[in-house]
Amino acid sequence: MDMNVGNRAVDDLLYWRGALVDLIQAVRYECASPTILLDRSTVTAALEKVVEGLAEPGELSLWAHTVHFREDVDIEEGYEDLLTQFLFETSTPELFEAVTPDLCHRWLGRFRTSLAAPAAGEAGKSD
Repeated sequence: MDMNVGNRAVDDLLYWRGALVDLIQAVRYECASPTILLDRSTVTAALEKVVEGLAEPGELSLWAHTVHFREDVDIEEGYEDLLTQFLFETSTPELFEAVTPDLCHRWLGRFRTSLAAPAAGEAGKSD
């Protein structure tokens, strides 16, 4: 039996596997399932979709809005501020800045930098 069945729609949404409208429709009526993790690499992949022209900037805003308000999505530990700021600003461009390819490039740079940096607690360790 597939233990991930309860998370499939949310998982597909987070990893943006399919048409965004269909993904949002699938999770809209789904009961909260076991939590699933939103991490920096997942957001990086969503940003890359826009930068590579596979999705429109407005779709990223809708994706961020949908993910941001899911109760069954946990935020990567140690990066809650960065990820929450991204979701909040991207999902409410009317309050911050329009979601454009340029904005996506800037966010992508921030996420790639955070992914390349040593994890918290690892920085002071020597080999």
